[in-house]
Amino acid sequence: MRKSKERKFITIFGSVILLLVAVQYVVLSIIAVRNYVKMLYQQEDVRLLSVAAEPDAETCTLYRDKTWLESRFQLTKADSISLSVNLKDSVLQLELKGVVLKSSKLIDFQIDELFRRLNIGAYHHYFGEPARGTSLLSTIARSPLVVKKAPRDSVEYANQQHIIATTRQEIVHWMLTLDNQIVLKIEGVDTDARSEWLQSKQFWWKQDLKQAKTDLQKTIRFKQPDYRPSISLILNEADAKAIFRALPDQPQVCVRL
Repeated sequence: MRKSKERKFITIFGSVILLLVAVQYVVLSIIAVRNYVKMLYQQEDVRLLSVAAEPDAETCTLYRDKTWLESRFQLTKADSISLSVNLKDSVLQLELKGVVLKSSKLIDFQIDELFRRLNIGAYHHYFGEPARGTSLLSTIARSPLVVKKAPRDSVEYANQQHIIATTRQEIVHWMLTLDNQIVLKIEGVDTDARSEWLQSKQFWWKQDLKQAKTDLQKTIRFKQPDYRPSISLILNEADAKAIFRALPDQPQVCVRL
C-alpha cells in the first residue's frame, strides 16, 4: 500500500514538473520571438528607412521589385555561382554574373509569419543586399564521385568484383543558414515515384530534435531559446539535387518575397 502511494506521488510529481517545463518553454519561446522583433526594429538601418505611415500595397510591391533588382545586380559582381529565390514568381535560380544557369519552378513554399509583417525598413534589412551562406547541411553528398583503377588486362578485369549500377531513389533535403539569421529549407520531391513518407521526414525530424534539445537545455536554465526565421521551399527532386551540388560552400543568396 505504501509503495503504491509512493509510485503515485512520483508519477504526479513528475507530471507536474514536465508540465511546468513545457509551460516555461512556451513562455520563453514567445518572449524570444518578441525580443527578436524588438531588436530588429531597433536596428539603425531599419529605423532610418521606416516611415510613420506605411505605404499602400502597390508602393510596397514596387519597392520590393526595386530591392530585388538591386540585390541581383550586386550578385553580378561575384565570381562564383549564386542563388536567387523569387517567391513572387515561385522560381529558384542559379546565377553567375547575371546569367541564369538553371531555373526551377517551386512546387510550394512556406515563410515564417515574421516576414508577412515586415515594414519597408525591416524588409530592406533582410533582403536589401545578398546574404552569405554560413552553414550547409544535407542528406546527399556534394560530390558523389567514385575513383576506380582501370584493369591492366582481361585477367585482372575478370578477377575484379563488378556491381551493376541501379537507379537508387535518394531523399534530397538540404538546409542553408544565412548570415542574416534566415534559414532556407529545401525539400526535393520526386513526382514520378512514391517515396516513403517516414523516410523523407527523418532529416527534418533530426534537425528539429537537435534544436529541441538545445532549447530544452536553455529553458531549464531559464534562458530564452534561439529563434531564427525560416523559408521552406519544395521543388523537383532532380533540380534540388543539381542546384545543391552546383553551389559553392558559402554561396551568396538574394530573396524576393
